[in-house]
Amino acid sequence: MVASFERAEVEILVTLATDVHSLLADADRLDPDSPSSRALDRLLPAAYGDGAENDAEFRRFTSEGLVERKVRNAELLVEAFGERDEWAGTVQVTLDAAASSAWLRSLTDIRLTIAAGLGIEHDGDERLIDADDRFVLEVYGWVGFVQESLLRALDPDFS
Repeated sequence: MVASFERAEVEILVTLATDVHSLLADADRLDPDSPSSRALDRLLPAAYGDGAENDAEFRRFTSEGLVERKVRNAELLVEAFGERDEWAGTVQVTLDAAASSAWLRSLTDIRLTIAAGLGIEHDGDERLIDADDRFVLEVYGWVGFVQESLLRALDPDFS
């Protein structure tokens, strides 16, 4: 499959994927009360929700591999665009099945990170976003559009 993006769209996707990559790479050094920590809670959610001890035990055994996979998905998204000096006009990216899956997972991580920053937890929360955050909300919606477009290209019966 071939996907086409304008240079500005590539800049946005690469910046967002790089931000998620950095967030995950620095996960063990974050202040638990920081906004970045809230995003990490979305990216690496509690498994049980019944207490910190069980969740800590689960994370001890699973988070390293999960973080590595999420970091790699973000890297694959960025790498698909090639070098920055190659981004002129319309940028085309060829995605095979494995790359498409990595992109879908990375786009989900990007949306989860943006949603955490905006305070979106449920459908409809978008209506409560302050005017100051409208641009970020538009980016959130656009990333969802890219994700849905990729899903539709992979599965024409997707609805």
